[in-house]
Amino acid sequence: MWLTQLLERNRQCWPDRIALVDEQRSVTWAEFHDRTVELARGLAELGIERGERVAVLSKDRIEVLESYFALARLGALFVPLNHSLAEPEVLGIVERVGAAAVLGEAELLDRHPRLPESVRVRLALDKPVFASLGSLAPERDLPVVADTDPIAVLHTSATTGQAKGVTVDGASFRAIALGWLVMARPTDDIVMVNCCPLYHGSMVVSLTYMAAGATVVLMPGFTPQRALTAVERHRATHMWMVPQMLRFMLQAKSARRTDFSSLREVLYGAAPMPLDVYAEAVERLGCGFRQVYGMTEVGGPFVTLGPDEHPAPGDVTARIPCGRVVPGMSARAVDREGREVPRGEIGEIVVRGPGVMQGYWNDPEATREITLDGWTRTGDLGFVDDAGRISLVDRTKDVIIRAGQNVYPSEIERALMTHPAVHDAAVVGTPDEDYGEVPLAYVALEPDADASAAELLGHVARLLAPYKRPRSVEFIEQVPRNPAGKIIKKLLRV
Repeated sequence: MWLTQLLERNRQCWPDRIALVDEQRSVTWAEFHDRTVELARGLAELGIERGERVAVLSKDRIEVLESYFALARLGALFVPLNHSLAEPEVLGIVERVGAAAVLGEAELLDRHPRLPESVRVRLALDKPVFASLGSLAPERDLPVVADTDPIAVLHTSATTGQAKGVTVDGASFRAIALGWLVMARPTDDIVMVNCCPLYHGSMVVSLTYMAAGATVVLMPGFTPQRALTAVERHRATHMWMVPQMLRFMLQAKSARRTDFSSLREVLYGAAPMPLDVYAEAVERLGCGFRQVYGMTEVGGPFVTLGPDEHPAPGDVTARIPCGRVVPGMSARAVDREGREVPRGEIGEIVVRGPGVMQGYWNDPEATREITLDGWTRTGDLGFVDDAGRISLVDRTKDVIIRAGQNVYPSEIERALMTHPAVHDAAVVGTPDEDYGEVPLAYVALEPDADASAAELLGHVARLLAPYKRPRSVEFIEQVPRNPAGKIIKKLLRV
């Protein structure tokens, strides 16, 4: 199985090189490999069997990845949980997957005293019993796990409804990693600061760099200061973050004093990169930028745009494409009947290949809904240009139909963001008797900035056609976003 082979290879090639770092400790590839074998035996001794699901409730730390790799060795499925979920949400996911065990940080486990009857094991990752787990376990043969066996249930970020459990196998991880190795060409001397959580599909980015032998630096949660400290302390060559994180990092006072000379590349994804943030980052950080477009249902990052294809900083008319699909995967834009549309024409992006999920956990109807003639629907509207690069326009569910004309909220959001007083913006559709639906803009201003609704509407009027302009602007303190940086529009719709 690929995750096991990854560790065996890296132990063989770089046994004494650092594999993982968190705020408590670091482990070499040899130590990481041996610990996962030991932990797998310890979990088996506790009665965890092949095919069972084990929920993991923790902030990012080395023990999380140790658990993932150990469970994969057993053929048990790891089920990462968003540590910020409320008790009913955690309980719902654990019930739906029928988890046999819950591993997590003691403080987080204490917030969830009630667990379903299916849970036989409850174990704190940050207590001595976990550290010693397996050290006294008898030698036992671990099962042979095939790449086609399911090894994880990853939950979507649920910006529009209940999170769905995405069932993936080792072949999915392997396919995406191998394609990424060809496109991004990561090397074993990379030190990557991972600013994104390990509880959903974005973790696959870390796995792809681990496949190259790189060192991955973990943080228990993003703060600008943590990220800046990690860059300097570990002489980071790469960072993985969402655009909002980059904005907050650049705004931190200590960013002016931070030594970024070791940085080669910033990877970003999950949301569009504001052009003003990109321009400032290029100037301040002095490194390359790589866009990552991915989706949990198709294995994670399946499209990338390298530093050499990014626009020149300061080009406010530029659109940054998502990039080209990685080798081994296929993607195209299609109409409602599933027919491929001509280049440059907008359609829904669909994907197929070995990275695609096995399906939603115990939800065949939802699996059928996302499948179109053997392709997986992303729900993203976009187009393929003459260079074979994919660009996104908006989400299919977010498109506003104004008197029969498609209006893309992301286009209005980008226009609003070009005003110097605007910190963040979100646009949703609101019912209208005459036009059916019209755009409504929510705007969060920069600190100490001042701008009226009339001023912002006038600014947009100079950039967009009349039918695209929002009917009104409402000011809010903060645009609601999930940890991946995506706007939670269900909280704004009226």
